[in-house]
Amino acid sequence: MHETAFIKDIIEQVKDKQDVDYIELEVGELASISPEHLKEHIEAITGWNVVVKEMPSNVKCSCGYIGRANIKERAHDVLIYNCPNCGSLPNYAEGHEIKLKRVVYH
Repeated sequence: MHETAFIKDIIEQVKDKQDVDYIELEVGELASISPEHLKEHIEAITGWNVVVKEMPSNVKCSCGYIGRANIKERAHDVLIYNCPNCGSLPNYAEGHEIKLKRVVYH
C-alpha cells in the first residue's frame, strides 16, 4: 500500500499521539491518494478524527496555460490528468502535496 508512507509521515509529525482530538490535513487534488482514502486509513489506524480540505491544482503547460488541471480519471493507484487547453501533460506547480495543518488535543 503506497499510502502507508503518507500515513506514517503524518502520524510521526504529531507530538502527543494519545491526546489527539482531531487533525486537519490539506490534500492537493493531484496527490497520489484521494483525500477520502487518506482520511479513512488514518482514522482506522489511529482512531483520530481527521478533517481534510482538498486543495485545487495549479499547473503550467508548454502551451502557455496556467491553472487547474483537467482530471480525467482517478482510481486507487491511478491519476490521469491533462491540460484543459491543449490536452497534453502539464507540469504541476501546486496540488500534489499532503500537509498536516493543525492538531487539536483534548
